[in-house]
Amino acid sequence: MTPFGIRKRIKSLLGMSKVAEPQAPARPTYEVTFECPDGSDYVVTAKEGDSLVLAAGRGPQPISTGCTDSTCGTCRVDVLAGAESLTEPDPHELKIKADVGVPDAQRLGCQTGVFGPGVRVRITNVLGEELIDP
Repeated sequence: MTPFGIRKRIKSLLGMSKVAEPQAPARPTYEVTFECPDGSDYVVTAKEGDSLVLAAGRGPQPISTGCTDSTCGTCRVDVLAGAESLTEPDPHELKIKADVGVPDAQRLGCQTGVFGPGVRVRITNVLGEELIDP
């Protein structure tokens, strides 16, 4: 930066000041309902493409995660409704589920993205209260 913002002032006088950059359109949002192991539930708003782990982090009982590379299987969830509004399991998720013994009916919350309405999932492990039940 030049002293006293001279460059900025000159550009402004010459009509060369920064033009507002185009912004990406806002991503659609969807409500996601999480059922907790204690029987309570809560609803959060997820942006399209958010993982279930990211969305649950906006609520009072986030999904527990034990790794940073989706290899532990701690963030497993049961999809109760809206499976068609979630991303399909990719080969990586299927491999991890097989490696750590996650049942086929469950999904990994860190690998499952929201892209539509009507999603309802049951959290298996709440952050701070981990107990893996296969």
